[in-house]
Amino acid sequence: MGDMVDYFPYTINVTNNSPGEFAYGSGHINPVKAIDPGLVYEASKEDYIKLLCSVLDQVDVRLISGDNSTCSTGSDKESLQDHNYPSLAAVVTPNKSFSFKFHRKVKNVGLANSTYKATIFANSTQVDVKVVPQVLSFKSLNEEKTFDVTVAGKGLPDEVQSHVCIAGVV
Repeated sequence: MGDMVDYFPYTINVTNNSPGEFAYGSGHINPVKAIDPGLVYEASKEDYIKLLCSVLDQVDVRLISGDNSTCSTGSDKESLQDHNYPSLAAVVTPNKSFSFKFHRKVKNVGLANSTYKATIFANSTQVDVKVVPQVLSFKSLNEEKTFDVTVAGKGLPDEVQSHVCIAGVV
């Protein structure tokens, strides 16, 4: 049984770690296992356009994409947490309780009969991480499955920036 994903909740002092989560990339890479990753997170050009639209205006998105992409507005606008990517990102208001649900979809590119289990290494009492379902079992190649990651906390002090680093074991 392989590991689906590993979640490492931890806190970083912003003054000591100014790049924060951007210093860690999208996960931990094992070059040998990268040849046969097992699971992949797929994202199309349109998915990346939606991601850009969540942080930029339409004019800037069109400059980057080189086409006439349009960005949704209002309740149809996607957020960073909607992007189907191994990394998880959300803005946490200091000293306020929070709960974020991240929906992800993976495709089995490994063996036809494969099982992956989520493992959570918690070294923080400030952040709780749950993965549902904790086990994904695949019966065929290119089969897709979804899972949800819920990250919750009771409020973090102003000077502490909270992170959940996700590392897909590849």
